[in-house]
Amino acid sequence: MCYIIITGGSLIWFLLTLIADMLIASAIVTPKWLIGPAAYTFAITSQSLQQENVTKSTAISETPITTTTTTAVRYPSVGIYTRCKAMKDIGFHCGPFDLDGFATDSSIYPTAWKASMFFISLGFVLLTLTVLCTLISCCRQSVFGKSIHNMTACAQVIAGISVMLALFLHPVGWSAARVQLLCGPDAEPFYAAGCSIGISFYCAATGILLCFMCAGISIKAESSNMRSHVKRRVEEGERLVCIP
Repeated sequence: MCYIIITGGSLIWFLLTLIADMLIASAIVTPKWLIGPAAYTFAITSQSLQQENVTKSTAISETPITTTTTTAVRYPSVGIYTRCKAMKDIGFHCGPFDLDGFATDSSIYPTAWKASMFFISLGFVLLTLTVLCTLISCCRQSVFGKSIHNMTACAQVIAGISVMLALFLHPVGWSAARVQLLCGPDAEPFYAAGCSIGISFYCAATGILLCFMCAGISIKAESSNMRSHVKRRVEEGERLVCIP
């Protein structure tokens, strides 16, 4: 017989794991690890057709098209495998620069960033699997005689360490020509010269903290699933047990 046990601890564990997974995914795909100092201003033109009432007999009279011009300020940036920059005849364009993946020339895709991409992807995959494990733990408490909570906690710690390695490896590649072109010729490992740290870097750092927090919360989630209230309701035949 299958039982579904949902407690406050297991729910918090699942939600925080999911948030950590989403933060790390955002850090991977967004090109906001380093923000360049030079701003680019673009003119955005929009057209609108204004209408006004004239008389009761003629319902609506159309006036000439009104053109409105606004300006937008954007900063070039670079991510772990993507970049945003101003391009002639195209405007501001964002896209990947790892055209051949890990086989891309190191002068275009620095070796340190390739290693960073590997470790953050590994951490993301492990954390995604733990999201599934947090759901499975509502139905099963062990697999092959091993506690799902303990195994998931270990995987979350490994995921956090993997993403942490990625954060340490990314600044190693700041001496690359791509970074010096964006941040200035003084850029070197762990010194971004004129650039500033972008939101993607902080998303990954927050994801690391949540990984370690979730590993600790898993212990609380396991103990809450083993409480006497839960056991009593399961013995009474309830298949869905929800306890705060």
